[in-house]
Order: sequence, then C-alpha cells, then structure tokens
Amino acid sequence: MRIFFVILVLATCGESLGAQTPEDVVRALARRVEELRELPQAVAVEWSNTSSLPEAQSVILRETFLKELSGRHAVVAKAAPGAPASANAVVRVSVRETPTAFLLLAQVPVATGVQVRMAVLPRTAFLPVMTRGDRLRVTRQLLWQQEETVLDAEEFAVGSPGSPGVTSGDTLTGASVGAPIIFLLRPDAVIIYRQDDERLSEVQELPFTGYRYVSRGLRGAMGKEQDGSIAIVLPGLRCKLREPATTGERWNLSCAAEAMTNMAGANEDNAKIDQARAGMQELLGASGADSANDVQSIALIAACQPGSWRLMSAATDWTQPDKLLLVSASMKREEAVASVDFAGPVQHLAAADDGKSALAVVFDLASGSYDVYRVSMVCGR
Repeated sequence: MRIFFVILVLATCGESLGAQTPEDVVRALARRVEELRELPQAVAVEWSNTSSLPEAQSVILRETFLKELSGRHAVVAKAAPGAPASANAVVRVSVRETPTAFLLLAQVPVATGVQVRMAVLPRTAFLPVMTRGDRLRVTRQLLWQQEETVLDAEEFAVGSPGSPGVTSGDTLTGASVGAPIIFLLRPDAVIIYRQDDERLSEVQELPFTGYRYVSRGLRGAMGKEQDGSIAIVLPGLRCKLREPATTGERWNLSCAAEAMTNMAGANEDNAKIDQARAGMQELLGASGADSANDVQSIALIAACQPGSWRLMSAATDWTQPDKLLLVSASMKREEAVASVDFAGPVQHLAAADDGKSALAVVFDLASGSYDVYRVSMVCGR
C-alpha cells in the first residue's frame, strides 16, 4: 500500500515539475494550501525535516514557503511540535524522502478533518548541493591568547578617504583606509591591534590611569559611535577613544568617572553603548553586582546562502565548555544547522562591521587563559 502511494504521488506530481526550481515547487505548494476555503486568516506553521536533505536547504525551502503563505494569510509564531492547536490553524509541513525524490507533505486541519497537499522534489534538483558538500559550516581562527582578563573584543573599520590624517597606508596601524582594527578591552586598559597573517600585532596600549576596576562580574564593553569614535563603558567609568588626527600620531583616550551608587549610572552607560552598537547586551548592574549575562545572538552574512542567519551561544553555565550554533532567523537552538566547539564558555560575542565574521572571547577552562577567536560562516566541506 505504501509503495502504491509513493508511485501514485510521483506519477501525479512528477510531470508538473518540469524545469521548476525547488523554490518554485514550494511556492506552488503554499498556494495550494492557501486556496483551501476553510483555512483561517491566521495560521501557524510547523516545519520538520526527517529526510537526508541538508538542513540548510530545508531552511531555505521553509522560508520560501512562509513568505509565499504570508502573502494572503497572517503567519503567527511557529507552533512547537506536539503542541495543541489553538484558535489558529497549525499547518504541519514535513520533508520526507523516497529513493529518487523528496516529498513535501502539508497537513492542514479543517472542520471535517485534515486536508493533505503534496509536492515532489526530485533528488537531481539538489545534486550540486549534495555532491559537492555545499552546506554551511562555522569555522574558528585563534587570534590572541593571554592570562589577563579580556572583557570585550571588537573589530571596527576605522578611517575613511578624506578623514584627517588617514592616508592610503596609515603609518600608525599599518592598514589601508577602512581596514578593520581589533580592540581588546581589559579592566585596566584598551589595546589596539592589527592582524598580520593569522596573528595580532600590537599597535598601542592605552591604560585607564587612576581607575580601579571593581566588579564581581565581567562587565565592560565597547561600541562604535556615529562620529567614528569608540565608546568604552566600565563600572564607574566612561571613555572615548579617537583615532589619530594626523598621520603618525597616536590614538587618544579621554575618560570620565561615573558615580555607580544606583541603577541610573548603569542605565545611562547602557543607553550610550546601545546607540553606538545596536543590539548590545546590558552591560552593568547596580554597583557592579554579579548577574548572569547570556551571550546574545548576532547576525551573520553568507554570500553562498540567502536569508537571515544568527550565531548564538549554546551554554548557559559559564563553568562548562561551550559551542556556537548557527541558526536561521526563525529557528531555535536545537534546530542549528552547524556549530563549532570551544574549550570553555563564550563570554562575549560581537559581529564585525561587515557582518561576515565575529569575534568571540572564550575563557579556556583547562589553561585559564582568555582566547580571542574569529568565527566565520562558510560554505563547503
């Protein structure tokens, strides 16, 4: 009976594929679902992939389905598998497979039961992906390692054509106009580096003269402001770091003490940094009190894969090894399509200006060192 069902599906749907792309087939399936008269205006979609189709491809098909369906219906938050249906219809789409094709089955609840709509995707449509391994991966590159505490690591493109003191070859940083510079924040200083091959070379260290870092938690952050300066926030201290005014000069650091007797000072600091770098996690608690700051997810870009992608920490316990997970904008942690492991907790994560990579600060539990990694999303094996 099952064999007959599969043959029937392939016989009735195979001719309609023609030269259609997988995305075209998924759009057609969404239109067939939305044509059901009993389908309410608001629907939830639960998508599952139980086949061997690479998860990155399944994500692309799912986003295509959701986009097409949302043209005529309000697609609400995705229902959790096994969750009871609410007033909104839950459209369950599953990706299954036969020896020659992938089957997309859409189950739609209606008053009389469940309506099923199907589409067939021949395996040959995915041969370029499945044979050359063109799937997403997360890679890491160790840039720096030290025993001293690292509160934050950021990569900013500094300088622009026509800016004071910025030439095509900056003699101070050794970098070209707009080249990314890496900034590490310690409790007692900010250090500027440029990347030479696979390692960092120090350009300048600027100490926080007269400042004593007091905090039971790892609090401190940097953000790039609209005028190009780097805002630095520490418990009870606010600084601005400015690039050289003329070629050959050094970076300038100016700081001002901030009273931290209540939450007001902390909130002001948070607002300043939030303006400089959207989406930054809350930086300070009252009087530097200890609290668990989960690493926020950040957006990344991959030229080989369209859509919105996020990189997020898997661990919630800073006493355990960690990993970074790659998910699409609509996915949960457990649905990650790729990951990369670390020997300790990821204590800070920040995207580079171009969005193509990120810097991760990791506390190595075995060595007790603070490691700075560049993390990137790439395609292929």
